Amino acid sequence: MPGRTKVEVRRSRVRRDLAHCAVTLMTEKGFDATTVAEIASAADYHPSSFFRYFATKEEAVFLGVPEATEEFRAACAGVRRGDDAWPVVRDAVVAAVANFTEADPDFFAAQFALWLTDPALQGPMATNLLKWEEIIAATFATAGGRKQADLYCHVVGGAIVSSLRACVYAHGQERDSFTDRVARAIALLEQGLRRPGGRQAGAGTLAVAEKTMSSATSARREARRSPR
Repeated sequence: MPGRTKVEVRRSRVRRDLAHCAVTLMTEKGFDATTVAEIASAADYHPSSFFRYFATKEEAVFLGVPEATEEFRAACAGVRRGDDAWPVVRDAVVAAVANFTEADPDFFAAQFALWLTDPALQGPMATNLLKWEEIIAATFATAGGRKQADLYCHVVGGAIVSSLRACVYAHGQERDSFTDRVARAIALLEQGLRRPGGRQAGAGTLAVAEKTMSSATSARREARRSPR
C-alpha cells in the first residue's frame, strides 16, 4: 500500500499471520481450548509477540472488524439534516463490507465460519453488529433533524444489521459474493422501509446498488494494478 513504511508493512504481516493461525486452530479445537502459546507457535513467533499485536484472543479472531466499523462510521458522519440517509448508509455499508471481505476472501470465509459455529464468539459478534446498528440509527436521526433516534431510526438500524447477519448465515449457500448479497439485501429493505411521503425507492433500486458495488469493485481492482 502506498505511503506505508517497512515497519508498518511488517506489523500488518505479523498481525495477519497470527490471526490466520488463531482462526485455523480455533476452527479445529474451539476458541476456549486454543491457547496464545499454540497460536504463536503455529505462526512461528514467541508468545510474547502475540501480545504486542493483540490484547486478547478475541481481538485476533475479529481482525479487521474495528477498522471496518470506523470506516463505516466516518462515511456516515457527513450526513446533515434534510439529507437522504438511505443512499449514504447503503453505499457506506457496501464499501466497508467490500473492503473487509475482499482483501482476503479465504480468511474472511474462515472468520465467518468460526463466528457462526463457536458459542464463545456469539456474544462478541452481536456486540460488533450492535455498533453498526447504533451508527445507522444515529445517521437517520441526524438526517431527520432529531436529537435522538426514534422508533423508525432504530427499526431501520436493526433491519439493516439483521440483513447483514442473514447474509453471514447465507454465506456459501449462494453463488454471489458476500458484497453483492449485502447490496441486494439493503436495497430490498430500502424499498419497504422508506418513510411514507418520502422519496420512495423505485424499481431501479437494486440496479443502483449493483452499479455502486460494481464501481467500487472496479476502483479497488484498478488500485491494486497501480504501481506500489
